[in-house]
Amino acid sequence: MESKSPTREKIVAAGRRAMLAHGYDGTGLGPLLASVAVPKGSFYHFFASKEEFAGAVLAAYAEHYRQLRQTQFADAALSPMTRLERHLAHLEQESISEQGVAGCLYGVLAQAAPALGEDLRAQLKAVFALWEQDLAALIAEAQQAGELDAGLDPAEAAAFVIDAYEGAVIRARAGDVAAFTRFRTFTLAALRSR
Repeated sequence: MESKSPTREKIVAAGRRAMLAHGYDGTGLGPLLASVAVPKGSFYHFFASKEEFAGAVLAAYAEHYRQLRQTQFADAALSPMTRLERHLAHLEQESISEQGVAGCLYGVLAQAAPALGEDLRAQLKAVFALWEQDLAALIAEAQQAGELDAGLDPAEAAAFVIDAYEGAVIRARAGDVAAFTRFRTFTLAALRSR
């Protein structure tokens, strides 16, 4: 299968939009391909199945956010906690701008996970783990800077941040956009209060 082509990238971008708006199960290949004027045969030239396609969409999405984290977390002009706050605010802005409804592809696919194949579930687990690892490193940096209690477990704290964020996304999808404000306020307070 070809990995880089304008048609493939157009299909992956449309998949991101569709899955964020309608979920994995609600994303029909026919309407998706029609939205970008790509024939079904072209889809199967690039992807053997819908699940392989979802894996490609997830990989592109995860790479975008990994690069974003690397850029935001490396900004040594800001304190580690300021970088974390800005990162969370940026996630909120991007989440809300996706299709006009809050969304995170990790959470969307996680909700469909019981019905997904082993490879896609493993890929999803790996992208969550990478996000957790990046957050844990920033939290450890905040501890070294004296911004957070040294007794805090960075990996557990990072997992908590992700769990809370995904919960806020679900609430925001249900129409409670204030969920993001509560998430940031209480998550940052919880990290600092140890």
